[in-house]
Amino acid sequence: MIASIAILTLFGVFLLMLETFLPGGVAGVLGTVSILAAVGITLFSEELAGWSSGWRLALALGIVVFSAAVLMAWLRWFAVKFFHRSLTLSATVGGAPVSDVPVGKQGVALTELRPLGRVEIAGKRYDVRCQGGLAAAGAQVEVIAAEPGNLLVRTV
Repeated sequence: MIASIAILTLFGVFLLMLETFLPGGVAGVLGTVSILAAVGITLFSEELAGWSSGWRLALALGIVVFSAAVLMAWLRWFAVKFFHRSLTLSATVGGAPVSDVPVGKQGVALTELRPLGRVEIAGKRYDVRCQGGLAAAGAQVEVIAAEPGNLLVRTV
């Protein structure tokens, strides 16, 4: 009986570890059910009738504490450290800041502005929004305001 409890506990911990890689929550639910089944067998099994209720409770708490400790160690040191590079995006978005472009400065549309697009002003590229809605690529544009994240332009 102790072997069955140990197998259920280890299988549940394994499934919960697997949940860090598998989407959907199925492995996590099955792992939790497996650990709870091990606790239930510990508390209510007839084969452990010779054990006092204190020993049963100690074993049940040991299963829960063991499972929690292993999972916390897994998440803290192994899953985050070893798989951090493959699971985390560390790219940065470049581009010139929009606050240094004075109102009235003119440039050329690099892409069609529908109404969003890219413009080159004084040799730097900016994300812009066209006030008129549409502008063809290559059109002359003028900065009329700075918005958070992009510039507001109109065709000249």
